[in-house]
Amino acid sequence: MTAAVATASALTAEYINPVVSATRTVFQTMLGCTPTRTGLMLKEKMSPHYELSAVIGISGKAAGTIVLSLSRGAAMQVLNRMVGVEAQEITTEVCDAVGELTNMIAGSAKAQMERLQLSISIPNIVSGKDHEIHFPSNVQPICLIFESEIGPFAIEVGFSGLD
Repeated sequence: MTAAVATASALTAEYINPVVSATRTVFQTMLGCTPTRTGLMLKEKMSPHYELSAVIGISGKAAGTIVLSLSRGAAMQVLNRMVGVEAQEITTEVCDAVGELTNMIAGSAKAQMERLQLSISIPNIVSGKDHEIHFPSNVQPICLIFESEIGPFAIEVGFSGLD
């Protein structure tokens, strides 16, 4: 591993750790479940791991994208656990619940991100089989895979401008 790749990897880990920590906290508090990381891989394609994605832009000392990608079942369980409404498909209400959950995660991570001289955007929700998320060019995103009581999900992240 080159020194530049090692530095970029260390900084990416430093930048993603606040989001992972916030995700665990918000899942425990709002959904009553504790996610467990079950995998880590480099992303080879642009389509997220699962059908529903909350996309957060990062700017400041580095530019990047963080994606909370939920399985169909997990997304529907977010709505159920947050407001007690059951859904049989991805609806506007499911997207709104996932958006609100992601806002809570972003809000929780914001203080730590500001310490790293990064700003976080309001999440956008994208759904549909094989939708694509474009990370900054020349970036090899990483994907952290999680299991939880509500179903599987992933956090995908890629940063550029890491120096």
